[in-house]
Amino acid sequence: MLLLYNNSMKNKLIISTFLFLSLFLVNVVSGEELEDNTQQAANLYNEAIDLYGQDEVDKSIEYFTKALEIKPDFYEAHYNLAQILMSLNKNDEALKSLEEIHKLKPSDSENLYNLGKTYFKNGQLSKANEYLKQITTNAPQYDSAKLLISKIEKRQDELRLEEKIKERKVALDSQGRSSGVSLEEISAPSGIATDNRGNIFVASFVENQIYKISIYGQKAIFSKSNLIHGPIGLAIDKDNNIYVANYSANNIIKITPNNIVSIFATINKPYCLNYDSMHNRLYATEQDTNKLYKFDLD
Repeated sequence: MLLLYNNSMKNKLIISTFLFLSLFLVNVVSGEELEDNTQQAANLYNEAIDLYGQDEVDKSIEYFTKALEIKPDFYEAHYNLAQILMSLNKNDEALKSLEEIHKLKPSDSENLYNLGKTYFKNGQLSKANEYLKQITTNAPQYDSAKLLISKIEKRQDELRLEEKIKERKVALDSQGRSSGVSLEEISAPSGIATDNRGNIFVASFVENQIYKISIYGQKAIFSKSNLIHGPIGLAIDKDNNIYVANYSANNIIKITPNNIVSIFATINKPYCLNYDSMHNRLYATEQDTNKLYKFDLD
């Protein structure tokens, strides 16, 4: 919205919608009412507004900047300049104006949200959280801020896990062979597979259940159905459905992401499973007859 200020620079009147960018237009009053530098800054500001309206974005940025050089506490100029820079994804430059606005109006919830959002885009998660958590529950931006905080905390957990995994360097024995690194203890682990989110699924042959190790390193039982008997091989398709070679039950079962378990196919002593993502196809070996089976999943 393009907002017009009257000569007292108080009463606002909406006059047009303008590329979703809120801009404030300042009417220049006589030199008797304004000091020369304020009037000069206001002239440059209004010129910037006109240039933006003519799609002269770079020139508009230049004039907003000049206005701020003359009048560093020019709130509206900082606001408009920040909005333009954010729309151009010039985040580092936008943050300078957003930080200046914060100095002028520390409790401005819209600016706090813009600071949080822009720092988040820049990957500065702690800084983003710092500003977002200052937004009060009665502010219009509160729900959006809460959602963004949730995304930030999730990303921070992912980064912590990545660091944790990096620290777990693979050990080598005296002969230079990898001895591996233990992630979790699982009774008689057999099949293993990962979904497209990075979660790890491991079958426990003796416990007749499937474990899930989340991307955050948390282990939990994913499925313990009375249909699971002696699980061996695991495979996961593009929709994150899990297929289990149910060795002791002579079948292959399918487990949906919502943990709905059903019999997918009957096969004698199924052992290894493999999912072919190119053809959306499942392969299975049948130990009892030394056969390889193919199942098209389309």
